[in-house]
Amino acid sequence: MIPLWLLFLLVGAAGGFTAGLFGVGGGLVIVPTLYWLWREDPLLGSHVMHFAVATSLACIVVTSVTSSWTHWRAGRMQFDRAPWLLGAVSAGAVSAVVLARWMPTEWLKMAFGLFALATCCIMWKQSAQPAQGPRPSSAELLGVAALIGNVSTLLGVSGGALTVPYFVLRGTDVRKAVVISSALAIPIATIGAIGMGVTGVNTSVSWGFVHGPAFVGISLVSMFFANWGARISQRMDKRRLQQAFAGFLALVAAHMLFF
Repeated sequence: MIPLWLLFLLVGAAGGFTAGLFGVGGGLVIVPTLYWLWREDPLLGSHVMHFAVATSLACIVVTSVTSSWTHWRAGRMQFDRAPWLLGAVSAGAVSAVVLARWMPTEWLKMAFGLFALATCCIMWKQSAQPAQGPRPSSAELLGVAALIGNVSTLLGVSGGALTVPYFVLRGTDVRKAVVISSALAIPIATIGAIGMGVTGVNTSVSWGFVHGPAFVGISLVSMFFANWGARISQRMDKRRLQQAFAGFLALVAAHMLFF
């Protein structure tokens, strides 16, 4: 049997790489994997999905900062309305922390799977070429960002599976959408992890819902793989990057809905 600490390191490698490649923070790998590892853990009990979500958010802080730092050093982090978006996703994340405490594990699991499946369908059909149309208004951006912050915190993801499709649909190059997504993931993950740590159930291995050993093991390796994934994302063909993103989401959706 594979030791649990080694599984955490492998999850960190996969989560970090997908975080950098797709701008998703790694939660779409970390949450379902941790749920599968812990689904029969008597210590975590009926809150197993909450532990998976909160621990994922804590790990995403590390992967998102790493990915964003890589993009910033390369001069790719340029978006004139970024401060407004950061504020809006933060507000959405705060509201989600209150709601997450009262949602049953099975609801979170089902919502996560449906969310991944819907995003997969959108990304597969959407052209990789930026759509032609009017620039989204500030009000639209703020509303969408608040929704992304709320939903992403509830599901334990960075928001990339919503942010990237939205910006692609609104005419942004898929590579630039990945860069924006990496930056927005930082406040979402930080607020979500702290909130679920403070409001969660403390155990001998956790701070609230944040599982200590899993956070350390995953984070140790995720930052290195996030850097690698971020570099590859900017060299990959746009359409292939988008199709890879959609295929990745399909696997995650199948796992959460049927297993």
